[in-house]
Amino acid sequence: MSDRPADTIATLVDYLWWLLPAFLKKKERTASLVARFCEVWGESLNGTRTTLIDIIPQLLVETATDEYLDMLARARQIFRSEGELDESLRVRVLAAHEIKKKAGTIPGMINGLAAIGYTVEVEEPNTGTDKWSRFVIEVFGWDGVVANQAIFHWVVRLLKPAHTRALIESLILPATWDDWELIEDPQPLDIGFLDEWLPTV
Repeated sequence: MSDRPADTIATLVDYLWWLLPAFLKKKERTASLVARFCEVWGESLNGTRTTLIDIIPQLLVETATDEYLDMLARARQIFRSEGELDESLRVRVLAAHEIKKKAGTIPGMINGLAAIGYTVEVEEPNTGTDKWSRFVIEVFGWDGVVANQAIFHWVVRLLKPAHTRALIESLILPATWDDWELIEDPQPLDIGFLDEWLPTV
């Protein structure tokens, strides 16, 4: 039998006919009862093939959207925050392994935050003293994808060494945390939002 694969034949009706052994193809195709069965099964399978082809991108984090991406995220114990866009959630899902693998170390914090688009430096200013349970994260850059600051703080909590507390110092303009489009000029923060970005111990 030829190695000709199914996807090189225009329809599955043709493919099913091609698969039949020679003794079932003695009659002309137009007069064959077996050919009519091929047509019925082939039409049904064509619809199934279309469905399978359409759904394959939804099985991969890199191409999944909407509720399919949510399902892939839940499998990694990640949940979409209110109003979070697919691209932000996708970045977090792809970063989940890196974050869980290296949580609890300073290099792990740097790599984990880089995985969600933040360029940071992390210091433990009290190392070597009796006040060692503190670290400082300085944010130098951000790619603009994971824009919810609550998510940023949540990732910091996941990554931080267990013996420490966080002080976050950001060089990103405060207005950047607000709800504005990247093509617009930064606007002042919403009233009541300010406390959420200020450094906290």
